[in-house]
Amino acid sequence: MRLEDHAIAPYIRNSDYAIRQPFMLGERNLLDYILFYVQEGQFEIQINGQLHALKEGDLCLLQPGDVHTIKGITNTINPYVHLDFFYNPLRESSFITLPGQVDMTSYASFMQPRLHDFEAIRIPFKLEKDHAYMRDLLFKMIECWQLQTLLGIMEANRLAHEFLTALFKQYMKPQPGSLSRQPFLNWILSYFAFHISEPINVSDMARRACLSPSRFTVLFKQQFAMTPYQYLLKLRIEHAQELLKEGLSLQKTSEFCGFTDVHHFSKTFKSATGINPGQYKKNPNCLS
Repeated sequence: MRLEDHAIAPYIRNSDYAIRQPFMLGERNLLDYILFYVQEGQFEIQINGQLHALKEGDLCLLQPGDVHTIKGITNTINPYVHLDFFYNPLRESSFITLPGQVDMTSYASFMQPRLHDFEAIRIPFKLEKDHAYMRDLLFKMIECWQLQTLLGIMEANRLAHEFLTALFKQYMKPQPGSLSRQPFLNWILSYFAFHISEPINVSDMARRACLSPSRFTVLFKQQFAMTPYQYLLKLRIEHAQELLKEGLSLQKTSEFCGFTDVHHFSKTFKSATGINPGQYKKNPNCLS
């Protein structure tokens, strides 16, 4: 599976500080994720047949599909968060599984994707990297979620998103494919829109993309099938058509679309559309 194919939208189902005397939580399967921190005491958690001994300060992540038991060896305090990381339209109907619920086949529609099922990421049960930062995020999540206000829940889910981002930064494998994306593609269209009434030249755009003008032009043409100048001219003519439909004068339209004067605007508009802008203003449907 690819991470890019799943919408990340954290949703906290429950969070609290569990304060317990020695206990045993029977075998169950998970539909969602658990962030599990040992604030005091000792635990034994068995996951899919593997036993993990936990002590104070351990921060752990249990994933959907983890069949597990939890045993509190001593008196314990453990802050925890049950949550979805990925969007599911049925998430409000999903639930925290109980001891004895192991075969969750009939609830497959609620099951979150497992992070371990994605090729790009491998996350251990015990989270060792950037431990203090992750722990503090967990505490803040619980604090905000327990307010049970709209803003509190929104902030808690935002913090969960921050937590997941930190996980990805720490445990995601390098993605060389993403490095091949051209550096200007994320901003060039908004740059054109923002500066459409101003002089724009290829050198300025290439400088911002950290490319030579010739290289910039080649890459731009590969992406948009036309040169930067041709693309900008196309946007300016389209914008001019919208302004003329709204009744703006040729002078104002020329200024707002970045032409040097009305004569230049009229000549360029006719070359692009086949009619002059005055005719188009009178009858915009003539190009339909």
